[in-house]
Order: sequence, then structure tokens, then C-alpha cells
Amino acid sequence: MRNVVGECFLFVLLMLAQDVYAASLLKSQSFPKTFQDLSFTQRINVLSEGYEPWESEYDASGRCISGCAYAGITIAQELENIDNNTKSAQNNLYKSGYSVNQNGLVYKTSGGVSAGQKIVENIPRCYPYQPDIAAGQVVPVGEPLTGKTQITSPYGRRVHPVSGNDSVHSGVDFAAASGTSVFSPASGTVASVWTDDSCGKGVRISHSAGYETVYCHLSQQLVSAGDTVAAGCEIAKTGNTGRSTGPHLHYGIKYNGQYINPTSWIGRD
Repeated sequence: MRNVVGECFLFVLLMLAQDVYAASLLKSQSFPKTFQDLSFTQRINVLSEGYEPWESEYDASGRCISGCAYAGITIAQELENIDNNTKSAQNNLYKSGYSVNQNGLVYKTSGGVSAGQKIVENIPRCYPYQPDIAAGQVVPVGEPLTGKTQITSPYGRRVHPVSGNDSVHSGVDFAAASGTSVFSPASGTVASVWTDDSCGKGVRISHSAGYETVYCHLSQQLVSAGDTVAAGCEIAKTGNTGRSTGPHLHYGIKYNGQYINPTSWIGRD
């Protein structure tokens, strides 16, 4: 006869062990090689706390070392996936009343925009704010810093500055002295605020139309999970936390849960 009570007890213990393991990943250690290394429950627990891989790394043979969304994916495949997602996001951007010219600059298209695609709402301004961001903007178009700050590492394939491994940099790095104000380019809700060994002090904000923005290496996080932020509002201060070689801001944009090339969205060629 089966010991039903004993089997149920063992099942509960296994589920608790999974939860403890997932939580332990948030305690100053590297993200697992791929999401396939975690159970579904563990993935949900980890992501709900804000920890997420924002840069993947590969060894000399092209084998993924860390931060990859899918087991066995190559650099070429990852870049192709991001490129396809970027094109999808660009189509969404156009429907929202914006487009991208041949130099990679974002501009407002002529003609009206339907109510369901409105990119700007009437929301009061905060202080301080990024003056180049339209008040009430709901899609992250524009820069998270003021003054057209120098980009020290663009989006794309690169040699990781710390490990020396081939990697895919999922955002852009802006040069900025520690303590520089960081602004949200669109209104939204703070999805998570966290600290880990890779991103350091991080913030992720959910915006309209499937967009999210991610900010890493901060010295201060000025918002909390669940906060509502207006477009152009200050949300953090730059720093040198996490896996970083000097003070800067790592900024990334996600669309429908996956990273895109943010170059056009920040108005750079």
C-alpha cells in the first residue's frame, strides 16, 4: 500500500527546498547559467525579486557561460532574437506616433494618433526632471540622463570588461560620475528594486505597451517597488555598484519581456 501521507510530506519538503534555493540566488552570487537550470517556481521567485541577467557571456567555443535565456543558444542566435524583437518594438513605436529615421533618431510622425495609441498623457511634472522628456510620455523615448552623456559601451556584442569573455551587452553604458541623477523616460510603475553582484543596485520600471526599462550600477535607488513614476522624474543616482569597472549607468529597454537594441529609443545613431 502506498504511503500517501509520506509522499505528500516529501513533496512539500521538495517544494520548500526549491523556494529556499531560488531565494539564495539573490544573495550576492552569479545568476545561473540559463533559466533552464531553474524550475518554473524558482524562475518566478527570482524574477519577482528583480534579479535578472542583463548581459550574457560565452566561452571561446561559443558555449553559453551565464545570463542566457535559452540553453544552447549561440551569440549569433541571441543577437538575431534581439534584432527581431527590436523590429517588432519599432512597429509598435510607429503605431504610437513615433518613428525612426535612417540616422537612428526618433521623431514624431505627422498626423493624429488614436486614443488607444496615445504616447503622451496629461500628468503633472515632478522635480527634478529631465527637461528633454515630454511630460506624461508613456513610451520610453529619450535619455535617462541629461546633457547627451557619452556612451562608453553601446548595445551589442563585446568583450566583457571584467571577465574578458565574449558577451552580448543588452543595453548601453553612459559615462557618469557617481551621484548623477537618473530619470525615467516614461511614466510607469516600479516593478522591482534590488541588489546583486552583477547589476549592483538596480531598478526596473514597467511602462505602457509592453515596455520596461532597466537601470544598473546605481549608488542610490530613490523609488520602491510599486511606486508610480511620472515621465522625466528622478528615480536614482548613478554609481559603481555590482560588476563594474568605474562609475556609469547601464540602461536597457525590454519589449514584451525581452531586451531590444535601445539605440533608436534614446535618439542616438
